[in-house]
Amino acid sequence: MEFLLKWLALIGLQTVATMSPGPAFVLHVKSTMSYGRTYGIYTALGLAAGVGIYAFAVIAGLAVILASSEWALEFLRYAGAGYLIYIGFKALFSKTETRAQSTQTEQTQPNQNIPGKEKIKAFKIALITQLLNPKALVYFTAVFAQFITTSSPLWILILYGLSVTIVELLWWIALTFILTHDHVRTRFTKLSQGIERVCGGLLIALGVRLALSKIH
Repeated sequence: MEFLLKWLALIGLQTVATMSPGPAFVLHVKSTMSYGRTYGIYTALGLAAGVGIYAFAVIAGLAVILASSEWALEFLRYAGAGYLIYIGFKALFSKTETRAQSTQTEQTQPNQNIPGKEKIKAFKIALITQLLNPKALVYFTAVFAQFITTSSPLWILILYGLSVTIVELLWWIALTFILTHDHVRTRFTKLSQGIERVCGGLLIALGVRLALSKIH
């Protein structure tokens, strides 16, 4: 019973953390509203993969080394800030024609497959965004310290790592389907350009905030 309560507490904590607004949320909304459901799903996969990598790094003890290294965290902080600002500016100055064509395709066929290179691009941008967020590293180090001990069996460690990854994936996929639902998509299609511009500005602001903030 104690283990079950701990596991449910971890899932609840991760759910709240995942749903909290931040760079991942802004990126996902921008990708899904601008380029459609398929692009949103691959963005979701990339975001979840990034969380999974950090979660298992913490479980394996690798994060302890990184978290204790000031220069490593500083590198991640500035690299992450720079990347957020970069994709923010790309969103601000993206080509309207390309975005409109993609949105129109998703309107008529929301499950339309997109080229493989676009799927890889969506996954890669999301993955890099997660991995260059040092706060995620510190977060998982702090969270798992409350649930894991040196005597925790391997199956529990794996379960915890998979649990937070699956929670992340399910939330982003659910949000993808919500944002691309017929009613929502119809209402926001005309605003897609403005949405991408706003998200671009938010990503730049989050990048600047990350660069100026302290990790610990």
